[in-house]
Amino acid sequence: MDRITFSVNGTQCSVGHEVDSDVSLNDYLRCRLHLPGTKYMCKEGGCGSCIVSVVAPAPDGTLRHISVNSCLVSVTSCQDWRVTTVEGLGSRQGYHPVQRALADHNGSQCGYCSPGWVMSMYSLLEANNYDLTQYEIENSFGSNTCRCTGYRPILDAFKSFAKDAPKPKSKLHDIEDLDICKKQGKCNKTCESWCFVAKKENPVVKKINLKDDRVWYRVHEIKDIFDIFNTEGTSSYMLVNGNTGRGASPIFAFPRVLIDIQPVDHLKMHYIDQNLVLGAGIVLSDVMRIFQTLAHDKEEFSYLQKLYEHLDLVAHIPVRNIGSIGGNLMVKHRQHTFSSDVFLLLESVGATLTIMSAADTIEVTPEHFLSLDMTGKLITNIKLPPLSKNYKFVSFKIMPRSQNAHASVNAAFLYQFDHHQHGLVLSARIVYGGLSGEFVHARITEDFLVLKNIFTNETLQGALVILAKELTVEEIAGEFKPEYRKKAALGLFYKGLLNLIPEAMIKPCYRSGARDMRKTRPLSCGTEVYDTNPIIWPVNEPMPKVEALIQCSGEAHYVNDVPNEPQEVFCALVTSDICVGEIESVDPSPAMELPGVLAFFTAKDIPGINSFIPSVIALFSPEGLLSDGKIMYYDQPIGIIVAETEKLANRAALLVNVKYKVDKNKPIITIRDARERDTSRISTFMIFPARDRGTNVQKVIKDCENIFWQYHYSMETQSCISRPSDDGIDVQSATQWLDLTHISISSVLKLEQSRINVSVPRCGGAYGAKISRATMIAAACSLVTYLMNRPCRFVMSMQANMRVIGKRFPSTLDYEVGVSDTGEIQYLEYHLFEDAGYMAGEPVIYFSLSAVKNCYDNRRWQYKFYTVNTDTPTNVYARAPGALEAIAMTEHMMEHIAWELDRDPVEIRLNNLNPEYSDVLEVTNTLLQDSEYYKRRQEVEQFNKLNRWKKRGLSLVMMSWPATNLIDFHVHLAVFHGDGTVIVKHGGTEIGQGMNTKVIQTVAYTLKISMDKIKVKPSDVNSNPNSYITGGSRATQAVCIGAIKCCQLLLDRLMPVRETLTNPTWEQLIQAAFEQGINLQTSYQVTSNDQQPHRSAGAAVCEVELDILTGEHDIRRVDIIEDVGSSLNPELDIGQIEGAFVMGLGYWTHEHLIYDEHTGELLTDRSWYYHVPLAKDIPIDFRVQLRRNSYNPIGTLGSKAVAEPPICLAVSVAFALKEAIRSSREDTGFPRTEWFNVDGPYTLEANVLHSHVKLEEFLFE
Repeated sequence: MDRITFSVNGTQCSVGHEVDSDVSLNDYLRCRLHLPGTKYMCKEGGCGSCIVSVVAPAPDGTLRHISVNSCLVSVTSCQDWRVTTVEGLGSRQGYHPVQRALADHNGSQCGYCSPGWVMSMYSLLEANNYDLTQYEIENSFGSNTCRCTGYRPILDAFKSFAKDAPKPKSKLHDIEDLDICKKQGKCNKTCESWCFVAKKENPVVKKINLKDDRVWYRVHEIKDIFDIFNTEGTSSYMLVNGNTGRGASPIFAFPRVLIDIQPVDHLKMHYIDQNLVLGAGIVLSDVMRIFQTLAHDKEEFSYLQKLYEHLDLVAHIPVRNIGSIGGNLMVKHRQHTFSSDVFLLLESVGATLTIMSAADTIEVTPEHFLSLDMTGKLITNIKLPPLSKNYKFVSFKIMPRSQNAHASVNAAFLYQFDHHQHGLVLSARIVYGGLSGEFVHARITEDFLVLKNIFTNETLQGALVILAKELTVEEIAGEFKPEYRKKAALGLFYKGLLNLIPEAMIKPCYRSGARDMRKTRPLSCGTEVYDTNPIIWPVNEPMPKVEALIQCSGEAHYVNDVPNEPQEVFCALVTSDICVGEIESVDPSPAMELPGVLAFFTAKDIPGINSFIPSVIALFSPEGLLSDGKIMYYDQPIGIIVAETEKLANRAALLVNVKYKVDKNKPIITIRDARERDTSRISTFMIFPARDRGTNVQKVIKDCENIFWQYHYSMETQSCISRPSDDGIDVQSATQWLDLTHISISSVLKLEQSRINVSVPRCGGAYGAKISRATMIAAACSLVTYLMNRPCRFVMSMQANMRVIGKRFPSTLDYEVGVSDTGEIQYLEYHLFEDAGYMAGEPVIYFSLSAVKNCYDNRRWQYKFYTVNTDTPTNVYARAPGALEAIAMTEHMMEHIAWELDRDPVEIRLNNLNPEYSDVLEVTNTLLQDSEYYKRRQEVEQFNKLNRWKKRGLSLVMMSWPATNLIDFHVHLAVFHGDGTVIVKHGGTEIGQGMNTKVIQTVAYTLKISMDKIKVKPSDVNSNPNSYITGGSRATQAVCIGAIKCCQLLLDRLMPVRETLTNPTWEQLIQAAFEQGINLQTSYQVTSNDQQPHRSAGAAVCEVELDILTGEHDIRRVDIIEDVGSSLNPELDIGQIEGAFVMGLGYWTHEHLIYDEHTGELLTDRSWYYHVPLAKDIPIDFRVQLRRNSYNPIGTLGSKAVAEPPICLAVSVAFALKEAIRSSREDTGFPRTEWFNVDGPYTLEANVLHSHVKLEEFLFE
């Protein structure tokens, strides 16, 4: 019986008939081998949490080291692989230098993504024999996402391994210390370097009948493929090489016959027979190596260097390591709207594809290939022609972020010029992607250019007019508007010519338009400045999280890392596929017919109350767990499907048939929709009258601003495990609020709280999403356990997470403001509307009340707050809930005043500053000086005068962030008399903010013992009942004050014992106290009486550079100062500031959610469409400092709130981009003082369309 054999961490493994077709390497590692260090989230190769390292046979017979996305790889594709997971790299028995470096540099916060980062870096070092520059390292992590850190500490950690990195003063690790094979010198170890020759696989076809009635073949010859077609037929089959295409085009269920073509050597050959012939099975990483080598060695293929540079922007290294050139083309064949860069490049250079079938072999162009019926056919090779020096090639990929995103628009241009008459075009190839499913070539424009001098304004303008008429651009779900994509396509045509025209023939101000920002970003750097006082260490001592190393080694466990139990089941939500209406009938039978699907439950099966927000929870509104018959938004939960595997549950959930009575009205998706079509959805929340009114009104300004949703993007999705216990249910939930989870499960199940044990080990990111929404998941999971008496696991897929769970509150501001000539506000009418979703579930608007004024004098301001209900999921807390929205809206107004008066916005802000906020003034003045704001302001203005197509903007934003006082935490401390070690349990949740580390620092400081003697244990409702939300940037301070109180109670008890001893050690003191019967356990309940509200000051200066032709931008530099009081741990606080700011810059630039306005369905529901910042999106120069000599007299040990305020400063990115756009508009002819609204983020689309460049401005001279 055939089997697939491979090894994992040195242990031999094999799989065969016992696995399903959809079992990935990730599934096998986690579920079969119980190696939970390798995580997963998106399951489409987009997030990087699943990356492992592999030694695999290369086409030349050697072994090589690669990184792969284990979520994409079928376990049956792993023949002869040597897989290393994070557990195999290092552990408590000895950590690898990469793990130590990431931990030491504070590059791990929540830690969920850390194993993926470690394995990416380890693989990169191994693959390149540890011979890398800082730039090469920084360019290599498009594969990995981190929502916590802001990337700078991760990059610093990894760049320390570069050969050109400065050596640290204190040696953390050294590349010479790494246990690597240098292929030279003496070595007495068994070497497993990639340089060894792989053992040749027996070239016999393997056939495996899989558990789910699929057949897996592994073949070695092309003939084998056609033999299988002849035997099995071609009605249901799939050729498998890397299987990376599922990231672009998800597979609901695999076809019946799966043919692994990885071993077919003929498909991996390359040679030159005049043309360069590439086997279709060559992976993109190898294609890039071939291109780079030939471009250097052979003049006629020098153009391949340009193709190499373009392919460097395609996907990321782990995908390119196993994704083949032929596989990419087949994704394009199946889905014509897929903007394949491989297809684009091949078509533009005149390549051909060889297509083989059982009957014949043909050669076609890539464009012709799209129209072929490929059933029973195979791409065997690709031929690229040699090109003389007379050919000039240029290409572009316009994508919403720096790396790992498909092209919004891509274009490639190949011109053949006359050898004797420069600029005379003999032939032209103009190819586009991302415009429509059918448009490929601009043939009319190509013909127009032949025998014309292309480098004249006349020819350029003539071509642009023709091209504008010729381009076919259509709506594509989830993509930018056709208007933008067409304008970008025209801009790329012009940009391509700017790259080719001799410098002497072009007006200097146009030259900057040639630069491709994605290919020219410089190496980033960062600095951090803070005070620290060694006298009071470990409090105020900069250090990484105490859990950093176990997070970087995969030893830190999260909810879904708990091993599977016998009889365990998995569940998924069945959701509505209409927006508003009523359920008429539900038929689960199509799902129940799938083998392994066990049960389906609806609201009728709930024994208690159908609400996951019980009515006893103050300020929150009860919300149904499952629909009671009414549908209020698209993807509202209707029922729960239960199955034997997670993937089967998710698949079955889509098969339940539901019939509806549909409301025919167009759904209300936005606040604007409600205001225009149904004002009954708008309710007044609160009115604050003005207390004063000025008389010096010189100008009245009115406007309306709109901002929209933000998905939290926690790397750990909503997760819960429940199991029957002796007297009830044990629950592990990834929650920020244990108490709500506890009460909710009790209410839904009609089961006493004393019979429900809820705990949380830690959360892999949260940002507010796991406050009330985690309770929905926990209640559903527990319901299954209760009804079936079996353990249940509920891990929401990313798509379900994005569709079902609400997001940041969208907001709209209407304002009318009267100002003096200096911009001082005389009166203000301020109307703030907040979109709560279909119901006002979470009290986010309360946090807006004190944030609206920000740092300004608000005596003349009248506020009106409104709650709006839309046909969307209930929106929820998101980092700095309410405060970000309110502060951003107020800052928009300040910016608008400055524009109308044509004054520096800094002046307007300072003129309206509340004189009581001297901390804000000090921070701002320091920042103005340290950032060289006024000098750089002049430099930006000078740059903009000299450049038409690149524009810069500079913005300063100030902040006074209100820290609320909603706290209630139980803290428990116990000391073991045997060795004097201390444990602390508290009601907060470690979500990456460093809560446990600061608690340990605080306890060590108060008890005057070593931090090594203290441990913080996971939270649970039995030890820490009735605790409040971990959120609002107050939980850490609250828990620390509780820990101090516990320590003080203990020290009071120990005092009489101490007085009887002479200079006792801590251990002696504890043992003596124990012998005297002293209680060594203390507890304290922290309430709002223990702390007071305060405000955190901060300011940021941001400088950007914008490409007016494409909408792309670089954040050149960011300077931030935040007042965190006397920091408990400056290193952690700096990390929180950087992470929050980068999350905010994502919100203001490319985190763009698109709903279908006709159906209400979310179209951007996975990592393919929703783009959070990556490592090369952060500021190139990132400078963060903590306010000097600060102390908060009402804070824990002098500290202030840290984690949330900085996200409010990220609006400076938006204003800097707006200023850059303004400069371009001024060149076009718009008045400098004309304000324009950008609703939502400053995406590529927003940047280009608001610039309003006219086609006739595209000129050479």
